[in-house]
Amino acid sequence: MQPVWKRNIAIVGIIAGVYVGLKYIFPVMIPFFIGWLMAVWMYPLVCRLERKFRIKKGVWAGIFMGVMAVAAAFLLYKGGVILLEQVKAWVGNYQVVERYCLKLLDQCCCMVEQMTGIARTDTQQFLTASFEKVKSNFWDNLGTSAVVHATGYMKGLVLLASGAVIAVISGVLFVKDLSDIRKTLRTFRFYPRWRRVLRRLKDTGVTYIKAQLIIMFVISILSTLGMWLMGSPYYLLFGIGLGVLDALPLIGTGLFLYPAAVIFFLKGETMMAVGCILTELLTSVVREAMEPRLIGNQLGVYPVVIMAAIYAGFLVFGVLGFILGPVALLMIYAIGKEWDIWD
Repeated sequence: MQPVWKRNIAIVGIIAGVYVGLKYIFPVMIPFFIGWLMAVWMYPLVCRLERKFRIKKGVWAGIFMGVMAVAAAFLLYKGGVILLEQVKAWVGNYQVVERYCLKLLDQCCCMVEQMTGIARTDTQQFLTASFEKVKSNFWDNLGTSAVVHATGYMKGLVLLASGAVIAVISGVLFVKDLSDIRKTLRTFRFYPRWRRVLRRLKDTGVTYIKAQLIIMFVISILSTLGMWLMGSPYYLLFGIGLGVLDALPLIGTGLFLYPAAVIFFLKGETMMAVGCILTELLTSVVREAMEPRLIGNQLGVYPVVIMAAIYAGFLVFGVLGFILGPVALLMIYAIGKEWDIWD
């Protein structure tokens, strides 16, 4: 077999292995992965506490993991209650929003009539009919799939709760046997190579994920604060939504805030329009300031390549593709680098 064929087969094997691992194995192993990270993080602390107070490190790990789990559950519960209340209020005000949109549509049609000469009534009837058709299809599809979605949400909640319990238990067990696990891993033949691969991923993939999550969290807080200062009754709902939008490539918070500013300006609410623009400018400046500090040049990949990886990640992995796409790219590169596939 010629070396070029060996190289091509190795590349296909690496890509297939990374795809199968992230698509099917990683979701199952997420609770254990979180437990392992928590165990590694708290291991030095619990060892010191064990030597000082003569209480086994597994007990300390159980205490710390339990406290963190209760705190996280409390914050998720309080935030979930507020978020559900705002979603309920937003849905309840649907008629008000619809009347406001129709009024805004009438104003826009008047502007179109003045600029193009097309009758306002013709434009308004065409757009209204199109909107009614879309609305009818939406409610029909929502009604037929409501039970399916409700069942899926309940299943997701059960999986989330069980995953949290598994993460806590596995974290405690990892702490108890972490030194023995490390010794056992060192006996494997390929351990040195895979350790170097994991170190490369830590310097690249982990850095990218941590940076994106921190930036998304900060942008969500700033957006929520901005919506709250503007007096929006849905400040948490919109703030979280803007944080998610900002994390998506080529979209950002401006997709929502700039049109909102135009609408407020047309209504004569200049301060609200200025508030939307200031919130957009603030979130953009914060992202531009944080991203180089958190990521810098550690990825070693051109931004356009990362963007392509994010897009491919969306197609392959769904919503989490903006994280898993670049991680898959970096994993493929790190594994190939260790086995001299790219040289």
